[in-house]
Amino acid sequence: MDEAVRDVVHDRCMIPTDERRTTTRGHHQRQGGHDRHSGERPVVRRLPRPRTSGLLTTDLLAVGGFITAVTLGIWVVNGGIGTLLGGGTDTLSGLGQVSGLIAALAALGGLVLTSRPAWLERRYGQDNLLAAHRWFGIVTGFALLVHVIADTWAWGAATGGTIVTGIVDLWAQQDWMVAAIVGTVLIFVLGLTSWRRLRQRLPYETWYFIHLTGYLAVLLGFGHQLTLGADFSTDTLAFWWWVALFVATAALIVWSRVGDILRAWSRPFYVSAVSREASGIGSLHVSGPGLHRLRVAGGQYFNVRPLTRGLWWQSHPYSLSAAPTTAGMRFTIKELGEDSSAMLRVRPGTRVVLEGPFGVFTVDQAEGAPVVLVAGGVGISPIRALLEDCGPHQRPVVIVRVRDADDLAHRAELERMVAARNGELHVLTGPRQWFSRVDPFAPETLRAWIPDLADRHVFVCGPASLEHAVMSGMRKAGVPGDHIHHERFGV
Repeated sequence: MDEAVRDVVHDRCMIPTDERRTTTRGHHQRQGGHDRHSGERPVVRRLPRPRTSGLLTTDLLAVGGFITAVTLGIWVVNGGIGTLLGGGTDTLSGLGQVSGLIAALAALGGLVLTSRPAWLERRYGQDNLLAAHRWFGIVTGFALLVHVIADTWAWGAATGGTIVTGIVDLWAQQDWMVAAIVGTVLIFVLGLTSWRRLRQRLPYETWYFIHLTGYLAVLLGFGHQLTLGADFSTDTLAFWWWVALFVATAALIVWSRVGDILRAWSRPFYVSAVSREASGIGSLHVSGPGLHRLRVAGGQYFNVRPLTRGLWWQSHPYSLSAAPTTAGMRFTIKELGEDSSAMLRVRPGTRVVLEGPFGVFTVDQAEGAPVVLVAGGVGISPIRALLEDCGPHQRPVVIVRVRDADDLAHRAELERMVAARNGELHVLTGPRQWFSRVDPFAPETLRAWIPDLADRHVFVCGPASLEHAVMSGMRKAGVPGDHIHHERFGV
């Protein structure tokens, strides 16, 4: 970094060079793109296809549109429009019908997305699928609410009663209504526990197992739909169309979720070592004969499940902090709770089940362009693996935000790889309060810091507040939105 840029950054941040920011500038030292230990060879890897601009701009929109059009078309053929425009209880009944169909379609679509089919996950990344899943969940909840109110109101009015008497009458006289009511309650519980403020108060395991009941909720509603649905009693096509949709969804879920677990169990891995990297940060080293069957790139992650007491029944998403070699893989873990601390106490020789790899947070998205890699805290794990996949022509600028220099894991490796790639390493240290007063990711600071910023791809991984600050600053500094990459892990 030249002196003019150094002065701009220091004046902006008010950070003495020896206290709050250190910089390492690399020089091109060799042609190789990877740093390997002597005698280790990289595992053969297949890079995932770059993600497209979004789920709604692809052939998935065409497939979803086709399924929706056929479903609503069957409803129209069976007199749905006439019922909806009939007035009075007919309109309520028609509204209940169409909202119920939309709720069922959205619920099935949400289950497909959260089941993580490999062909979708490799293309879009799990975070993109889960973002779409949340929207499907919102549509399901609101459509189901309309369905319940409209249908029970119509039923009660038709029998000379109210919504309450309509519910009681349906409960007492109609098959599958008890199951449907239980399924409806489960759907609303799922929606409530997905509310950000409530979810943050729930342990991850509790939230996860509550959401597994989503499968049961849809299954309970299926019987009600077939027995009480107005179209299904007279239209064979409607009946078998919905049966086909449910069977196809169930088959895809079983293939994706159960298949992932079976494939993971067929690849034996074992803990080879556990090492300390920095204050409160350690690494789990894994190896085994399953290595030769992996196809993985730096930046991807696995769901890790050690087969020990207290850990065997749950898996946790951890990124690779180094590209796999014939010697094994490394997952760097920060002690944030009881489970992560227990991970770092697992004994060598313990069997580990790895589901994955997952994610499209890979350097191939830059298509060979220069890159900026930004990490906060343990977000250094995927960023360090991404750096390993960069070539010298990409001149990576690596920015790491940690509270204290002792919190930076793999610093020696970072410095060595940055130097080999003609890049720069910048470490921002200090308490969060310092950076809340003076933003190191302000657009003018970033442009002075990295003059060719607009021509680079940016990869960021860290706490949500850091990711937001970095992405906002990068966009304002002129980086196109499709050149900024980040990815959420987990379910």
